[in-house]
Amino acid sequence: MHVSLLGLSYFAFQVSASPSLANSILARKYAPQFRFEKEEVFYPSTVEYFLAGPVKLYNENGTAPNVPDRLTNRNLGSIENNGAGMYLTTDIDANEDGFLRGQNPTLGRSTTYAFIAPKDNGVVDLYYWVFSPFNLGKNVTYMNVGWVGNHVGDWERITVRTVNGVATSVEYHAHSNTASTIPWAQVLKFSPWNPRRPPTANITNPFARPVGYIANGSHGIWQSAGAFNYQNVSGIQLYDITSDDGVYWDTQWSLTMINYPDTYSGTLNWLNYAGVWGNKGQTDCWWYSVYPSCKVVTGPIGPARDDVLGMAKRSIGSMLQQESMRLPAQTLATISDGISLYSIRLGPLATNKADEIKTVIVKQYCADSQDTPVSHTLGYSRMRPATRHYVFEVPGCEEGEYVAAYTIGFCTRNVEHMPSKGDNEPASCMFGIKRQLRAFSKASGDNSPQRVQAVDVEDLDNWDI
Repeated sequence: MHVSLLGLSYFAFQVSASPSLANSILARKYAPQFRFEKEEVFYPSTVEYFLAGPVKLYNENGTAPNVPDRLTNRNLGSIENNGAGMYLTTDIDANEDGFLRGQNPTLGRSTTYAFIAPKDNGVVDLYYWVFSPFNLGKNVTYMNVGWVGNHVGDWERITVRTVNGVATSVEYHAHSNTASTIPWAQVLKFSPWNPRRPPTANITNPFARPVGYIANGSHGIWQSAGAFNYQNVSGIQLYDITSDDGVYWDTQWSLTMINYPDTYSGTLNWLNYAGVWGNKGQTDCWWYSVYPSCKVVTGPIGPARDDVLGMAKRSIGSMLQQESMRLPAQTLATISDGISLYSIRLGPLATNKADEIKTVIVKQYCADSQDTPVSHTLGYSRMRPATRHYVFEVPGCEEGEYVAAYTIGFCTRNVEHMPSKGDNEPASCMFGIKRQLRAFSKASGDNSPQRVQAVDVEDLDNWDI
């Protein structure tokens, strides 16, 4: 095995032709209630409704070779190269008061796309995707910039992680980033018997399900009502606003259930589309060189993407990607005292290479109060044949620092003699993309994430090569 070719993927999974009955029941059991902000006018829709538009498909040059005159959920994914490099485009000004307003879910016409992803170690991740035909950006008053960030097509989600059929956490997603991941015990939930009552984390009803708050216009999904600053660049601060007094949507009986990953045809052919769900963005605004977001920005990719394979992005073993401190996904941890403890699972490919991989490493990143990475600590284990579960002790961070992230490395030589602290690390090791950590106290009633020097982590995602 050559180190330069050694990459990591976090996940092993089983694929069936469609969701099993048990997993379909599980998806309904934890189907969220979405609460729209009171001023919302751009609602979700089905993919079929959006494609009936009018929507056209164009490439980078504004042309549309070999594209059907009428796009449907049955042919969108059959475009040449699955539509890679293409843009689903419409006239925003002409349609902003028309089909781009979507389908108010109180009329029972919209759907939530429930991606059901069974994995190893008892994990089934439930991704509840909401599609909206239009994303209303933000009106920026700073230097009279005006509206920024409008785009056609908008995919947002929340993820419920279940282990052995029981929910353990919820990840809220906003604008291509993880807004927050919190333990199930601290998730705001509603009772189906009283769906309009204020949600609470302490509800005892066994049928209670999570609430996701959808931001006005931009549709980022957050864990509570309020104002959330999600971007602060060059003096431009953008906020999502959520509230309790708009449309409430219980999605339990409006789910489109999709096994993931899988092969898709028929009415799910659209999932093979690899292009952009929206217009190509503008680049001619005067502030673009400072803040690259004009009034209209490029739409998103679809929901069948690598980060739906697990709670973190799929690693490709890139050392450059590894060095990013700000990650789109988070792993939960509990607070430890002095020494961090990591419980890690390896995938079958790595496990079968025990003759080539000599050492497995946990690399724990420490950051200062300004969230700047300043050091790391290491924990080692000799690779053992046919062994997938490893437990590592890792020294905690120094005073004034906190555990911010971690990653796993595979080494082609024995390196246990290396120091557990310091800037040196074995040259024969390749690491995966870092995973951000959120540490919570085990004490009841203490429901905010903590910045601590040591953590306990139970990681149920497989790390593989």
